[in-house]
Amino acid sequence: MADFLKNAIGFFIQVLPCNIIIFLPFPEGSCRIGRKRLFAAVISATALLSVLLSALLCSDIDPDIAFLADFSMLCALSLMLAAYIYIVRESVIKKVLVFFIIMFYGALQYCIVNALSGFISKFLGISPLSTGHAAYTVQGILLYFATSALMLPFVVMFLSRTIGEYIREIDPHNMRRDMFILMFSTIAFIVMMFGLDLAYYYMEYKLYMMLMVIFAVVLVYQITIYWLILRESVRSRHETEQKRLMELQRLQYEQIADDIESTRRMHHDLHHHYNTLGNMLERGDLDGMKGYLSKLRDEAVMRDSRIYCSNAAVNGLLRYYTGIAEDENIRCDVYAECGEMNIEPSDLTVLLGNAMENAINACRKYHGEPLIEIHIGTVMDSLAIEINNSCTEVCYNDSYGSGDGFLPAEAFRSSRPGGGYGLRSIDNTAQKYGGSARFRFNAERKIFTAQIRLNMNIRL
Repeated sequence: MADFLKNAIGFFIQVLPCNIIIFLPFPEGSCRIGRKRLFAAVISATALLSVLLSALLCSDIDPDIAFLADFSMLCALSLMLAAYIYIVRESVIKKVLVFFIIMFYGALQYCIVNALSGFISKFLGISPLSTGHAAYTVQGILLYFATSALMLPFVVMFLSRTIGEYIREIDPHNMRRDMFILMFSTIAFIVMMFGLDLAYYYMEYKLYMMLMVIFAVVLVYQITIYWLILRESVRSRHETEQKRLMELQRLQYEQIADDIESTRRMHHDLHHHYNTLGNMLERGDLDGMKGYLSKLRDEAVMRDSRIYCSNAAVNGLLRYYTGIAEDENIRCDVYAECGEMNIEPSDLTVLLGNAMENAINACRKYHGEPLIEIHIGTVMDSLAIEINNSCTEVCYNDSYGSGDGFLPAEAFRSSRPGGGYGLRSIDNTAQKYGGSARFRFNAERKIFTAQIRLNMNIRL
């Protein structure tokens, strides 16, 4: 009975923290169930696996207890990994990255516990090995509990903030090559960890501690490699988005230059109209004047003179993209009402530029009369943007099923060769202002909707 309790409690205390913190880098919307229900299910499943593992170790089967314990734990971790991959709706690369980071935490704790256990046993003159059918000693259980209590607050903060930010920022498409390096090095690392665990029972303390030091160095090396690759991936993505932003700004400046040139031409044309009307008046050609004025009145509704709202940046972007749309016979209905805001023009360019580009591209593929409907307004201290556009179909990521509800940017996959960054750029910019972005495709009505909310009180 004592062995059964030690195995169950030891496995539960060792594995439970990893099973919970593995979900922390992902936002709650990325999980199929809510946080409270998820953590309750994780605790229950871990407790059940702890009992089953302990029952197996304490059965009448009497093989090498160390091998059986490692094999059983490996099987249990495989089951929990499968559940984790199913529950989290993110790209496979992101999920694998977080899993290996959690494995590193578990390995680091394992190193610390075994090193301390060996040192304490050497100091007290007792055997560090478990006896009978117990894979854990009371000393080891207490050390796992103590190290978890000391390390977890820092690990939770690190995963929720730093790693969570990296996971949101990285582009999985650019990490496929790096994942092969990480995969092989991590597999070798895990094999080394299990080999060292088996060696714990068969070699002298001094030799074992030397191997532990080597193992700790390899662990630090692996963590450094992960950090460098994550940082490089984020930097690469920022550079790509910066180039895209600069291109959008260049297009804006070109539009402004065209507006200036259009104004110059309008002044020149106006002078010509005055001369023509003056000549007609001198000749007394009233019918000719009426016809000429009627022609000018029909041409007075000019696209370049439209004013959608009093915000110069928003108005310029709307004029630019509605002009592109109308050149391709895409109808645009704009309802905008917003003035000066504490939002950077460059961020407005990312939001409206990406949203309108996606809408125009979808309308190009639409079989019928394409339409883009834009609603922009302020509600209390928030800027609200909704863009509805005709859309034939969308591509969902594998972890998301099609549906009529609103989904995060990660749910959709670009149909462009090499992928795209539009929706994720919108989402990142919205989060920068304490807001949100969500998207929906109505398959029945063939309409794609983007809803964006920004907090205008955020000071950057």
